[in-house]
Amino acid sequence: MTGARHVHLASDQQEMAFLVGFPTVPQASDGRAHILEHLTLCGSEKYPVADPFFAMMRRSTATFMNAMTYADRTIYPFASTDITDFFNLLDVYLDATFFPKLDYLSFRQEGWRHVLKEGRLRYQGVVFNEMKGAFDNPMRALYRGIAANLLPATTYQYDSGGDPLIIPELTHEMLVEFHATHYSPSQAMFMTAGRVDAAAIQSRIVDRVLSRRQERLAPRMPELATPWTQPRETEVRIPSQQTSDNEFGMQLAWRFGESNDATAAARLQLLERGLLGDASAPVLKAMQGAGFGRPSALNGVDDSTRHLMLHLGMAGLTAPQMETAQTVVLEALQAAAEGVPAEVLRAALRDMRFSQRQIVGGGTPDGLARLIRAVPALMNGGDVVSAFDNEQILGRLEQEIAEPAFFSNMVGTLLEHPTRLLARVIPDADYAAKRERVELDRLAMQEARLTEQDRQRILDEDEALSMHRLKGSDYSALPCIRPGDVGTEPSPLPAIRELAPQVRLFEAATNGICYATLVRDLGAIAPDDWPWLDLYADVVEDLGVGTLSYEEASRWRKQQVPAFSVTLDTLQPTGQSSVMPQLKTHVAILEEEQSHAVAVLRAWMSPRFDELDRIAFLVKSQAERILNDLADSGGFYAQLSATAPCSPRRSFSHLTRGLPSLPFTASLRKMSGSPEGRQEIARQLERLHALISACPTRLIWTGAGDLASAAAPSLALEAGSPPAMAPTQTLQGGPAANAALRVASQVNHCHIAWPAPRLGHADAAALAVAAELLTHRSLHRRLREEGGAYGGSAAYSGEDGLFTMNSYRDPRVAGTYADFALSLEELVHTEHDVSAMDEAIISVIKRLDKPLPPRDAALTADRLDQLGIDTTLRREHRRQVLSCTPAQVRDAASRWLSIGRSSRAASVTQADQPLDGMVVVEVASLAR
Repeated sequence: MTGARHVHLASDQQEMAFLVGFPTVPQASDGRAHILEHLTLCGSEKYPVADPFFAMMRRSTATFMNAMTYADRTIYPFASTDITDFFNLLDVYLDATFFPKLDYLSFRQEGWRHVLKEGRLRYQGVVFNEMKGAFDNPMRALYRGIAANLLPATTYQYDSGGDPLIIPELTHEMLVEFHATHYSPSQAMFMTAGRVDAAAIQSRIVDRVLSRRQERLAPRMPELATPWTQPRETEVRIPSQQTSDNEFGMQLAWRFGESNDATAAARLQLLERGLLGDASAPVLKAMQGAGFGRPSALNGVDDSTRHLMLHLGMAGLTAPQMETAQTVVLEALQAAAEGVPAEVLRAALRDMRFSQRQIVGGGTPDGLARLIRAVPALMNGGDVVSAFDNEQILGRLEQEIAEPAFFSNMVGTLLEHPTRLLARVIPDADYAAKRERVELDRLAMQEARLTEQDRQRILDEDEALSMHRLKGSDYSALPCIRPGDVGTEPSPLPAIRELAPQVRLFEAATNGICYATLVRDLGAIAPDDWPWLDLYADVVEDLGVGTLSYEEASRWRKQQVPAFSVTLDTLQPTGQSSVMPQLKTHVAILEEEQSHAVAVLRAWMSPRFDELDRIAFLVKSQAERILNDLADSGGFYAQLSATAPCSPRRSFSHLTRGLPSLPFTASLRKMSGSPEGRQEIARQLERLHALISACPTRLIWTGAGDLASAAAPSLALEAGSPPAMAPTQTLQGGPAANAALRVASQVNHCHIAWPAPRLGHADAAALAVAAELLTHRSLHRRLREEGGAYGGSAAYSGEDGLFTMNSYRDPRVAGTYADFALSLEELVHTEHDVSAMDEAIISVIKRLDKPLPPRDAALTADRLDQLGIDTTLRREHRRQVLSCTPAQVRDAASRWLSIGRSSRAASVTQADQPLDGMVVVEVASLAR
């Protein structure tokens, strides 16, 4: 017996999920767990190719493939809708994790190595550059600083991803030893979900792994921290773009018992909801009403480590306000010790049930997401069943909250708890520059000691790595799904039922949850009002409504529905270069309480604009979040800058969320500070609300058919009839971009874009296939393996009429744009073989076939209907993808993807690096 564990979650969901996980508890910040995660995917005993993981991404219909390093564990998950593909991937994942090659050259490529750039000694490596980008994130720096101080002498004291200043201390031998001690079957956690036979999976695991590796190592778990006898204090420095006087923060963090205690974790979540659950909750109310600062984005329960933790703090402070903010929070806790209304706790329990029922999707399939959430319980000896179904625990809590002193006692315990950390958060505009100086000083010292033999060794190693990449791999040993193995019909979408004028029902198995989305078509809103429209969408859900103040409205809504949000989207009608903004109000609710959804939607048709202090707080908080996060958002701004000239939808996003929005955001921050400015903001929002209220409205209802049909008369919401043709706004794309957006960062992000035909055009399928050929056959090799970027890809959007290429966390700029050009030239002049075409076609098909959660499927079906994209068009596009030829790809690329017609923008670290003629824009100057 090896001690390996297997948990299977049986379900009839379309996607079958698998993960294997290992406790990884490094005692240094050299990135060994993270680099090992990369290295296991660089070839194994049975599949001795250079990159079986990335090869399978193009040879599989997997809906999800990844590997993830956490602070105390590493997991390797995948999901697929095809049973053959599932077992193909299972073989690859098992061999990769238990029998990896871990060769030296792959370590140098993925981890770190010395290189000579123009004769100067420098570092290179995929993980090295990835983590330089990660260190730009202020919230990550804050969390890491708190964890290191709150959990001392444990693995959480160290950065499992790796600190770029420490990564070069890791050797290949240390990494190989880490695999031997952490990736044993006795440490392994196997988890599966879906309509697949658990016994068949176990048989495969035994045959591929356990029959060959039967060593039994002692269980490995993250350490527990020692309790404190009194609170402690520390300072945490975070990266800042410009160190404004209001970028300081104050954070209180408590450490409790083990996170595998599901009952204790549920009680702590109840405590969090009672303190922070809505605008009337005592601690959130105190922070929002303090007259300075804003609640920290870190606030809430943290169960990601072996200990439970709770964070309460404020951001957006001046240095003197840090102490006052601590008083605000502690005094609010004293007030909360008097208790909260019972209905608040009942709503919190309902929300916890809702979270357990809801079928999620997006990036991670629902079944796989449930497995990932359960890994800590399995690893740390908790009740795995409760991680999937905590109804028994919630039933006990229902009895506990009936006791009047229940909440008061929890708050009292919190106030008296000695294991509490006060972290003063200090912004540092030189954060990235200081780290860069430390790195360059170390390299200079090393370079001074280099002999000619040392230089030659570095050059020889670099040459060996180049040859290693160029020698190619025989992928025939890897399993593969071919175009002939997939169906010719597009994935079905929910059928539309018209329940009432402008009310649509999409019947779906939603696991007892109903979704309502109110859509307002805002084509009549002029472009000059779009920045205000974006602000309206950001703040309206947090305003008062009718006769209710914002606090009363927030509490009432929380008691009515577990989920409510407002989003701004755009629709570009087929055959037009104009866009129609859409304001969408989303409500989700347990089906037994679905009538509450209508009440909430009705209420938010009448927001209040007379609570000026509330509006000022919301506007200032939103503006400061945007302006203080410029460095971490540099890639996003570059993406919008590059794509805006090529696509009306992207142009709308650029105007409302990109660089042109920064001066408007800065002006809002200033206006929110004066009585006159607050009145003007309220006046503009109220004016805009009147325009919005006159726009056509539709309601989309997703849930069980019988219940929704019965509710139809009340769902109409006086939507009225839309005009025969909803108005749209024409956008002029403007000249192609050629901008280098400088931010205080340690890595670059490069983007290039072209206008492309939309879905239904004869070249649409060929361009979709071309994007996959570029990604897998050229950009991965040139940008990641050779250039050192964390990632690089190409994409075609049939809805946006857009073709793009990009790099992510990239040490280069000019070199990357040269590689974009070389990749296109290679695409146009290469006769791709059958294998390459098959892989690219399968990569397109699996994107088309990715299952969606119920609400997303309904909204997608509605959107496609609005665009006139019916099943016939989807079927024809699929047919063209499946039959696409190399000649069609070359012809389409030649027609649409000329470098001379491209639009380019990059987020860059330094203006003095090679920028290939791009014009430097100082992003911070736009925000002043």
